[in-house]
Amino acid sequence: MSAPASEHPVAVFDLDGTLLRGDGSARLVRRLIFRDWYRAAAALALAPLLAAMFFLPIARRYALTAIIWLATVGLTADRFQALVDEFAAGHAAQANQIPVVLDRLRAHLGAGDRVVIATGCVEPLATAVCRVLGLHPVEVIGARLSQGRNFVWPSRACGMWSALPAATGPASYGIEKVRRLTAAGITLPVAYAYTDSPADLPLLLAATHRFVIDPAPRRLRRIQVLAGPGCTALRSGPARPAAPRARAGRGARPPR
Repeated sequence: MSAPASEHPVAVFDLDGTLLRGDGSARLVRRLIFRDWYRAAAALALAPLLAAMFFLPIARRYALTAIIWLATVGLTADRFQALVDEFAAGHAAQANQIPVVLDRLRAHLGAGDRVVIATGCVEPLATAVCRVLGLHPVEVIGARLSQGRNFVWPSRACGMWSALPAATGPASYGIEKVRRLTAAGITLPVAYAYTDSPADLPLLLAATHRFVIDPAPRRLRRIQVLAGPGCTALRSGPARPAAPRARAGRGARPPR
């Protein structure tokens, strides 16, 4: 009988900029808006107002809601999911993957670790991307959407989809991830954390082994000052490195 999930080491991965290049949620919303001329026209007409709202933290939630409503109004739940799946197939294509981190994730799975994707990407897209990449049995903690009759809107958020109070800053994104990991029954500190974003500093501090993906030298120095010199940079590079080989039993531990 296998051990309970809580007894396994936990490895937490960001998605955008860590497993895949680019901002998946923003690209999806843009695709949904520009698939119809009237949505695109409305978005362009409202762009100055919505952009101004994004600079006011108290109004950011309403701007996000308006954008997502514009992108999805008229879509049934099944149609929305079909469009998400179609987008995910292209977004997760090999050219957009970051192989060195995907190899790490698969090594963790092979070792029997509990793997969690904690991301600001909307959950339907993050789940679809994991399905395309064949990442099973990862858990996904992402930005939640609520389904209306013929549209969706942001529900509980994680990452860039948070509606931040005026007094908070980007670090709130990472704090929300840590809160949701705890809510999922995950004991801190986790064993491993992988991210590309300084906003995930709270997540890095909640991990024993910390990895930052493709940081600029200046950004890496800043993160290492705050998270400690044990925070390691991983470089994607042009070539796909070989994945660690699994041993008998629980399998090979990912290299540190």
